[in-house]
Amino acid sequence: MDRFEINMDIQKITENNREAWNQALSFHQKARDNALQRGFATPDFTTFDRDCDDVLIDKIQKINICGKTISQLPCNNGRELLSLMRFGAKEAVGFDISDIAIEEAKQLAEISGLNARFERVNIPEIDNRYDKYFDFIYISEGSLQWFPDLNEFFSVISRLLKENGEILIFEMHPFAYFFENDYDAENQSLENINSYFNKGPYSYKDGMDYVGGVQYEAKECHWFIHKMSDIINAIIQNNIVIQEFNEYNLEMANNASIKHLDKFPLSYILIGKLKLNK
Repeated sequence: MDRFEINMDIQKITENNREAWNQALSFHQKARDNALQRGFATPDFTTFDRDCDDVLIDKIQKINICGKTISQLPCNNGRELLSLMRFGAKEAVGFDISDIAIEEAKQLAEISGLNARFERVNIPEIDNRYDKYFDFIYISEGSLQWFPDLNEFFSVISRLLKENGEILIFEMHPFAYFFENDYDAENQSLENINSYFNKGPYSYKDGMDYVGGVQYEAKECHWFIHKMSDIINAIIQNNIVIQEFNEYNLEMANNASIKHLDKFPLSYILIGKLKLNK
């Protein structure tokens, strides 16, 4: 997957990403062939069915979101947020920039009968009527890379949380990005390793059909690599106290062709709690 550094206006990047995700979601829907619609029609259905989801389920159960108001941002098509509702949450609101994702999320919510609603919005522009609204916010795999300014992103998280509200981030580890861009594991070549310190933005046109793997003439999208210190500092600077941080060698992305990945940090879970300064 060819990636190159670009110099673009953030507003243009955001709009390009919205269009790219709208395009990708149509391919995802074709590949799933209404499997989510059939699944959420049954009361026990969940999309947390990968091996790496076991650690997530354990953390969610310990946090105990039963009876709480929860959110996910960005939420894609709502499948994970609706799955979280199965742990007893009383209300959920999901936010995402993709029109197609939100349309499907609303459909899945109606099919499931769960008390969840979804809004199409650029995350930094979430309405202030949701200020101090949520007990718990979930941030999932492949989310943070779409936001150029993590301080801005976590300021939104801080604004939306009730005091003592919690976040759980289950994300790809920044280290995992080393092994993209045609990294040659057999020859241990350092030629194509992405720099840990090069934030980007990066651009690619290869498409994002990670569900069906279809190659298509894709709209260009843009993303950013954030160091682990960038993530942690943005959280701390927005009054979120880190309660727990764990790194795993659990692979979240599709890098199965690269050997010895289990020797490196590939994902992490961070749990934090909002503590306002008095």
